[in-house]
Amino acid sequence: MTETDALKHWLEESTGNNYNCCYQCGKCTAGCPAGAFMDSPPARIMRLVQAGHVEDALKSESLWFCVGCMTCTARCPQNMEIAGTMDALRSLALEKGIVSDSKSKKLVNAFHTSFLNNVRKHGRLEELSLVNSYKLRTRSFLQDAESGIKMIKSGKIKPLHTLTGKGGVKGKDQIAKIFEASEKQGETHAAKRKPIKKSFTPNPPFSIKPGTTIGYYPGCSLSGTAREYDISVRKMCDLLGVKLQEIDDWNCCGATSAHATNHKLSQLLPARNQALADAQGMKIVLAPCAACQNRQVTTRKALMESPELRQEVRSITGIEPTCNAEFIGVTQLLEAMDPEEIKKRVKKPLKGLSLACYYGCLLVRPMDDMGFDDPENPHKMEAIMTSLGATPVEWSFKIECCGAGLTLAQQPLVEELTHNIAKNAAENGATAFVVACPLCQANLDMRQGGMRKRFGDVKEMPVYYISELVAIACGADPKEVAVGEHFVPALDLVSKL
Repeated sequence: MTETDALKHWLEESTGNNYNCCYQCGKCTAGCPAGAFMDSPPARIMRLVQAGHVEDALKSESLWFCVGCMTCTARCPQNMEIAGTMDALRSLALEKGIVSDSKSKKLVNAFHTSFLNNVRKHGRLEELSLVNSYKLRTRSFLQDAESGIKMIKSGKIKPLHTLTGKGGVKGKDQIAKIFEASEKQGETHAAKRKPIKKSFTPNPPFSIKPGTTIGYYPGCSLSGTAREYDISVRKMCDLLGVKLQEIDDWNCCGATSAHATNHKLSQLLPARNQALADAQGMKIVLAPCAACQNRQVTTRKALMESPELRQEVRSITGIEPTCNAEFIGVTQLLEAMDPEEIKKRVKKPLKGLSLACYYGCLLVRPMDDMGFDDPENPHKMEAIMTSLGATPVEWSFKIECCGAGLTLAQQPLVEELTHNIAKNAAENGATAFVVACPLCQANLDMRQGGMRKRFGDVKEMPVYYISELVAIACGADPKEVAVGEHFVPALDLVSKL
């Protein structure tokens, strides 16, 4: 077997793809939000692998523009794991040093390296030290300086907290073992994928009643740059009578850098959280961040299907992962409650708010794993907002990717994607966004000023977390849930309710 054949065989084994099934329909490229930035968009990458030109695929700049939204995989009529192919190629390119010399690759790789080094050291992401490391690697010292100063003033970034290192996990020995295990990746054998007729059937909703205690996995950003999300989630749960029990000694789930560069690491980091939640007797765990929830849900499924992975987690943590704990998002929490129970707690209906409910990618994909809402036209967030008195608009970009974790490394890409999203929302009558993910909120909110300056055809649009609006509707003062800490002024619109 030649080296090229070996590389193709490795890709087939790690993704489950039979690349001969790709008939180049182009749906992956047509739906790719970053396709216009790529030298070889998804369909061409698949053709290169299919034809045996794997090294050409490894050298492509496309690997460093891929935002990991999984649109390509979701829409492939042959059920090919296209997003997984991009991930596997990126990981292989880094391992073998067969990589693009482009600036894009250097910026994205600098971010992933800074991110994972930070998690290796602390167990959780210390955002200030991540940004400092990234800036030193890229010499981009002035990027987001103004935003950084504002975050320090508002308490989203705490320099002293970062310097003391008090935010790290206690089980750093386990984190070290996870990174060691991830560097000894063995053969990966994914289940063989075959063309299937895709249809969506949502999972049955949970049932959560007032007085119930559920687990809580805040994730790294809710302790820092997305602290208003944490504040509003806790206030919302308090007003709805739901008690939160934070997972003791939780660690970073690795999203998005582990997922983008090391498959084993992307499983072992969230698997430790799963084991901790199981050991602490949790059945339902609220994970407000869509990326965190996505990584936890997909890892739980992998644990349930792989005795070898469960054994590895047991050897690292000393805990048997029973997979009893299920991770849900904020919208799932609200869906799990009796609508009449929520309605009777509403004190300030959200009348007059025309909202674009923005799901992003990871709340609904992959649809078989998330099982939450229709992956092409979700509607559950709209139903909740309508029940609170708001007026959700019909629009076309509710599941289009905002750029996700590439906000530092690919700022022009993020500005273009968020411009498309904001323009479509505004054209359909929305005056504000409602989101359920800190990455989505950051890209639509923090990047909005630069985006509007660059394109000049979109007015200011506040970006609310769904928990902020629920809490406000249930009687919370907007300032109480830190709405005033957003970059785009957001207080006036909800203060008039």
